[in-house]
Amino acid sequence: MYVNKGLSNDKLKIVALVTMVIDHIGAYLLPNVIFLRIIGRISFPIFAFMVAEGCRYTKNKKRYLLNMAVLSAVTYLLFYPVSSSKFLRIPFTFTFSVVLIYALQNFSLKWHNGSTTEKIISLAILLSAFSAVAVICYNFKVDYGLYGCLVPVYISFVWIGNGMPGSKRKNSFKEALFMLAIGLLCVYMKYGGVQIYSFFAIPLLCTYNGKRENILPKYFFYIFYPLHLAVIFAVKYL
Repeated sequence: MYVNKGLSNDKLKIVALVTMVIDHIGAYLLPNVIFLRIIGRISFPIFAFMVAEGCRYTKNKKRYLLNMAVLSAVTYLLFYPVSSSKFLRIPFTFTFSVVLIYALQNFSLKWHNGSTTEKIISLAILLSAFSAVAVICYNFKVDYGLYGCLVPVYISFVWIGNGMPGSKRKNSFKEALFMLAIGLLCVYMKYGGVQIYSFFAIPLLCTYNGKRENILPKYFFYIFYPLHLAVIFAVKYL
């Protein structure tokens, strides 16, 4: 259950944006100031949680995935000259997360309501999606790697299958946070270092009230990511 009072979806995203900027300032402008990177660990868990929620509540799944994919492509093309050709930034990570969540959701739906053929096809789609993401993560330097791609997927386990015939599960906010913690633990075990501080995001998410306030324009978050990187790289190189 969400808290009655607390931070809305938009306010948590603003916190994530601010800590992301701080993290990137530390990464590209002040690499010796480790405290900036520590603060920056708060950003990823919040965005991962919101991606899982976005997949759950969006009214247009194709558009949601397309928005993520376009952001990924635009960011890659814009910053290709100043980055490794094999470095795929966080929009790619979350795009892969959305693909996996949709494949898992489709499998769950067909498993409960589909014919034997539909079940087999949906399982094949799920395995193909996971294999494709794993291969990409192996051959490219994807931000947070396969472990990061799976964090929103872990969270989605809580709500995928709810409402299906025979399902007695009810969505639990505490369960979602627990699954987030498992995902963050996997990321920490893989990468170590400052990733341990990503757990500081969980107390913030505990204040989430499940509401949307529409404080900022609809596509602000998609525009802000490449824009803030452009400013940081301009400062660095000029």
